[in-house]
Amino acid sequence: RGRKRKTSVHLDRVIQRKIKVDRRKSASAVKVEIESELGIIISEQTVRRRLHESGFMGRVARKKPYVDKVNRGKRIEYAKTYREKPIDYWKDVLWSDESKFNLFGSDGKVMVWRTPKEELDPKCTVPTVKYGGGNVKCWGSFSSSGVGNLVFIDENMTGEIYRDILQKNLFESVKKLNLGSKWVMQHDNDPKHRAHIVTNWLNEKGVERLKWPPYSPDLNPIEHMWDELERRMKKEKPKNATELKHALSRVWQGIGTDVTKKLVDSVPNRLNEVIRMNGYPTRY
Repeated sequence: RGRKRKTSVHLDRVIQRKIKVDRRKSASAVKVEIESELGIIISEQTVRRRLHESGFMGRVARKKPYVDKVNRGKRIEYAKTYREKPIDYWKDVLWSDESKFNLFGSDGKVMVWRTPKEELDPKCTVPTVKYGGGNVKCWGSFSSSGVGNLVFIDENMTGEIYRDILQKNLFESVKKLNLGSKWVMQHDNDPKHRAHIVTNWLNEKGVERLKWPPYSPDLNPIEHMWDELERRMKKEKPKNATELKHALSRVWQGIGTDVTKKLVDSVPNRLNEVIRMNGYPTRY
């Protein structure tokens, strides 16, 4: 017959309800609440077991930006407009952004309880905080046909510094990647990217920019390029910022078209996912 079950159906529901209200609540916090509110003695282990039986697993929360209703609408509108573009259009886009790399890694992971289907549920994700902890900042670009320049930023980024980076690296990267005459530059809505000094320079040089919806890192394949770079960097053991820069440059140049083409080819699917997720952050 097995041993007698320690919790009632009602208590099982109470445990589930407490986790549904706050996905970051620990099993020990649930145990304490049940004991003080209901006067029922229960072990942490039993709380965990009941959650597992109900399909809830303790998992690291995915990092996703918070997107309000207005911006969800803008994302949907953008996705509906741009998903009609042929794949060849995306091949002539130069994707660009800044990133930051830690010397000794600090990932700020948060644990949440969720079912397998809830990985991207806003209740089970944590907002990304751009540039959380780290030692080396860089700007990089790439297209379907390969990687462009990767340059390091040794001071606080301003519109002027960003303009200087583009001046030295934008056309060089376009030439290196052999982009067509109808090439388009992508960068996000960071205030430094939109500074007058930058906009004026881009207009002066006749650079066409890809329109970009707010809070949409999931539409930008360069986010996955940074992930790829970080993954490959795990084999490296830089001891200081200089060694880290050398390693990043070498590893970046080693990322081949098998990776870059696949990432750019994923753009139409990313747009469809935004529509499917009703403007909320997608799995990308």
